[in-house]
Amino acid sequence: MTAFNEKITYLLSTLPEKPGVYLMKDFKGETIYVGKALNLKNRVSSYFTNTSGHSHKTKRMVNNIETFEYIVLDNERQAFLTESDLIKSLRPKFNILMKDDKSYPYIKITTEEEFPGIYITRKKGDKNARYFGPYPNRVSKRNTITLLQSAFMLRSCNKIAKRPCINYDMHLCLAPCSKDYCKAKYKEAVDSALRFLSGNGKELIEEYKNKMQIESDNLNFEKAAYYRDRINILTTISDSYALDTDQNSLDVIAYARMKDFISFFIMNIRNGKVSDKRTINIRQERIEETDIGYEFLRQYYDNNVPKEIVVYNEIANREDMEKWLSDNAKRKVKITIPQKGKLKKLADAAYENAVITLKLYMGQTKNLVDTSLIYSLASFLELETVPVVIEAFDISHLSGQDAVASKVVFKDGIPFKSGYRRYMIKGNNTRSDTDSMKEVLRRRMEKEDLPDLFLIDGGQNQVSAVLDIVTDKIPVAGMVKDEKHITRALIYNSKEYDLSSDMNLYVFISSIQNEAHRFAIEYNRKKRTKKIYESELDNIPGVGENIKIALLKHFGSVRGIKAAGEQQIADVKGIGQKTAKAIYNYFHKTQGG
Repeated sequence: MTAFNEKITYLLSTLPEKPGVYLMKDFKGETIYVGKALNLKNRVSSYFTNTSGHSHKTKRMVNNIETFEYIVLDNERQAFLTESDLIKSLRPKFNILMKDDKSYPYIKITTEEEFPGIYITRKKGDKNARYFGPYPNRVSKRNTITLLQSAFMLRSCNKIAKRPCINYDMHLCLAPCSKDYCKAKYKEAVDSALRFLSGNGKELIEEYKNKMQIESDNLNFEKAAYYRDRINILTTISDSYALDTDQNSLDVIAYARMKDFISFFIMNIRNGKVSDKRTINIRQERIEETDIGYEFLRQYYDNNVPKEIVVYNEIANREDMEKWLSDNAKRKVKITIPQKGKLKKLADAAYENAVITLKLYMGQTKNLVDTSLIYSLASFLELETVPVVIEAFDISHLSGQDAVASKVVFKDGIPFKSGYRRYMIKGNNTRSDTDSMKEVLRRRMEKEDLPDLFLIDGGQNQVSAVLDIVTDKIPVAGMVKDEKHITRALIYNSKEYDLSSDMNLYVFISSIQNEAHRFAIEYNRKKRTKKIYESELDNIPGVGENIKIALLKHFGSVRGIKAAGEQQIADVKGIGQKTAKAIYNYFHKTQGG
């Protein structure tokens, strides 16, 4: 299995130079590794270039990669959190799975004390506190908390002292230990810190800018400088904002559209953590823009409806949809289109990923096909396993002569040409197409790396004939053709599935059938062409294809060559005296013997 198939080459060309996470997948579609990157293009591409420098473990992983997916995020902080969440939920075999929250620190703010404090901790468990993080090791936790103390000046001592300490002198604490300190002022600082850490930093910075302008207009320059310093500090660390770990479970949904092509990106957040993501691609003619989101939500949510659905795009009849979802879930469900804060950032990220997915779906390379088709095919035929790997077979002959077979392979819905094979049919002059197909599948079953689905040319009789060879290991479906020699239906489990009910699948299966037929015809034509030029000349040492063609063109036939003298043969362009002598001697010795 190669890591450099056509799909990977294309996907590498689409990678943006932005932060995000990437999911490496094997040929079964299982995630085998999750990683984060400050620059997705550079990081992911590095796996497939200069491989000689990889460690043994990395080489093993790369050899198992069949495709990959990625999620674009705002910054490295988000990438770290999303990577951590996906590793925990997917447990990829090439990740170190011992990683857990205890490995990384949180920022803790106590909330029930008279004067709440701010701390670094590796343990969560205090019900009277709010936690933010975890923070990756490469982020200087000490520097982060020092900046937060500079911005909000919350205490970090375990016990309130009797008098101000050095942190007060360094402008790192408001010193609530002072006897005459105002509780309301400290509470305002705590509330600001909580707002910032919950992802509302941009809103808070704007408020500080307004206050700075007011103080400056009133010539209170010292107070204006106070807000200026806070703005600078918060801007410095705003890229490291955390998802509030107390955030309720929600789904974030966005779609992008180009003509009839629509791609949805869904991010599932449970208990403040990204637990999963998925993409869905459809092609739908004549649908109003405002109806897209409404129809998607109506069909997508049968069950497992979260308390809140955050959407990027406008939803028609949003109140009606909320009521319908609430009735289904038997509890209140809210649909939100955020305008600011951390939810707006999540919605924006979902939309950016939907745009990327749409570009892939529309196939900016002629070989790229929507991978959701294999899921549609699994549902269409009621297969137990998604046919990530499909092998299709076709028989080609001319009036029973020169029969050959072809095998084409589709992985993730696109041709996998290094897996293509050709078969010469043994004793082909007397064998039917069904017998030929049985022979080919028997030979295929002797090999390893079997696919998820076999597609063969023919109907129920052909499928039934090969089932005793394939047994129940691999599903076998027959491609039933119409009078134009185009697949109109599939036969599976003695049932006919009419492809006209799903135009996308009809086009997909037809493309597989056409590719198998093209590959078989190409091989058959090559064999027949070779046979035309087969003759006694093939038995003469030193006579290759070019010499043979030159002689036949000059003399018209083998009989004409036999009748020619040695010098006449030597006079043919491209044939020297030595070769002419060998040809002349071969025929005349044969005749004389």
